Amino acid sequence: MGKNFARPSKKRTLPNVLNKKQLITLFESIEDNNVFMGCLIALFCGLRISEVCKLKKQNIDLEAEKVYIKQSKGDKDRIVMLPNSLKSVIKKWNRLTKDSEYFISGTYRENFDKNLLSLKFRGCLEKAGLRIKTFKSTIGQQRYAYSFHTLRHTYATYLLEQGVDLYYVQRSLGHVDIHTTQIYAYISNKDLQNKINFAFGKKVAKKETKGITDPMQILKMRFVNDEINLDEYKEKIEVMKEMDAVSF
Repeated sequence: MGKNFARPSKKRTLPNVLNKKQLITLFESIEDNNVFMGCLIALFCGLRISEVCKLKKQNIDLEAEKVYIKQSKGDKDRIVMLPNSLKSVIKKWNRLTKDSEYFISGTYRENFDKNLLSLKFRGCLEKAGLRIKTFKSTIGQQRYAYSFHTLRHTYATYLLEQGVDLYYVQRSLGHVDIHTTQIYAYISNKDLQNKINFAFGKKVAKKETKGITDPMQILKMRFVNDEINLDEYKEKIEVMKEMDAVSF
């Protein structure tokens, strides 16, 4: 450590993220179609609120599965990968909103105002019971646990939990410095949690699941084998039902 040993460490504040159950509750509370689609692409592509509002349909390449972000923060362009599961719903959405060049549009088919989107999103959080107060700033301004930007935090954390390399997460988010992206490594602790659960958990002989292809059956087997607890089992069942209900 040398001379750096006595140097005080910088304060690290971890951003909040939404879990799957909270996301389902949130999206169920969104009634405005433009807000719903704006939140959806923000979550699945890690976009900032300004990027969502300025996004044009011509910059979404459904065939190449890419989203071209133009002149974003720092006047920089970047390319974000578009999940295959979104292609179908975006095609339908573009047909319904063919009169506007923007992905989501406001009055007179112009781009959606980001302040209005932020305001509407806060209303959805309130309806979903997620408008949670945290602290007040030095000037007395009330802060809350979640905002539209939380969708971007959730995207980054989810990618890391799925094993995506930090470098690719950095590129997707458009961070100049990878140290900015590393903050999500402190939130994404799924692998560590699994190791701790294994270390302190009960080692039992697990039933063979090879050959089982039905997701529900696999989930039941994992629950029987103590690989997931009851709350996780119920949550995953709900997610599967939601996925079956949505025709992406």
